[in-house]
Amino acid sequence: MALFKGWCAGTEDKSKRKTFRTCLEKDSGRAAVLTQLGETVRTHDDQADDVARLGYDGASEILRALLPQSKRARSGDLGEILASELVEEDMGFRVPVWRMRFKDDGETAHRVAA
Repeated sequence: MALFKGWCAGTEDKSKRKTFRTCLEKDSGRAAVLTQLGETVRTHDDQADDVARLGYDGASEILRALLPQSKRARSGDLGEILASELVEEDMGFRVPVWRMRFKDDGETAHRVAA
């Protein structure tokens, strides 16, 4: 099951050059995808868990320290994860680089290479 198909219903309004999309949460939609949403978030930043499973607890803790700690930073990261997933699922584009894998630390905005 695709994440947004089970979670949300929406509309599309197309003009010549633009498409306006709305996305509204279905009744009980969040409960239907809660487990899948957790897995989706994990796939965007799964390095710490992968390293821990290999038995490198010290390295795992270093990677966990890179995860966002403040509510605001976590909220921004979740929005970015959901936007990436929506672009891939609903629009048919591929997002080749997920920002969360290349952050300096969890509280710092990602820098753009010049």
